[in-house]
Amino acid sequence: MAARGAAALLLCLALINGCGSGTALGEASPTPTFAPPPVEPTPKPPTPCPAPTPVVAYGDARHPSPISWTAAKPVSGGRGLHITWTSGVAPCAVLDRVDVHYAPDSVTVTLYEGTDPKVQNPVCVQIAVRKQTLVKLSEPLAGRNVLDGTPRISPSTS
Repeated sequence: MAARGAAALLLCLALINGCGSGTALGEASPTPTFAPPPVEPTPKPPTPCPAPTPVVAYGDARHPSPISWTAAKPVSGGRGLHITWTSGVAPCAVLDRVDVHYAPDSVTVTLYEGTDPKVQNPVCVQIAVRKQTLVKLSEPLAGRNVLDGTPRISPSTS
């Protein structure tokens, strides 16, 4: 009976020390096989934004309200501006008009958008579209700053 217990103990020790290693008790482990290093995925370059969609003012949009623009680029030797902004899709967001105010040191441009008057009860999806319009200036820009005329709402202090 004692011989059986000793044999079982040796068998357990052999299994614990050599289980899964593929080597006999007391032998050195074989050299691991070469595995290539993990390949880092190549980062994709950022997807460029599509060019802005050119739009013209409707002049009769329903419920027009001022909308902020994001860029103003002088064109035609300062006699015009390409104004760029992000907005919704037509018929839910169409350019109604552009107001321009001239001051000695600045030109203030205000865009107004509303809904297309020809479409009754439009279904409006929430998709952002970059838009651009050409604003012809009645006075040359002549180095003046271009300002967004959209009213700023200041946070309440209550």
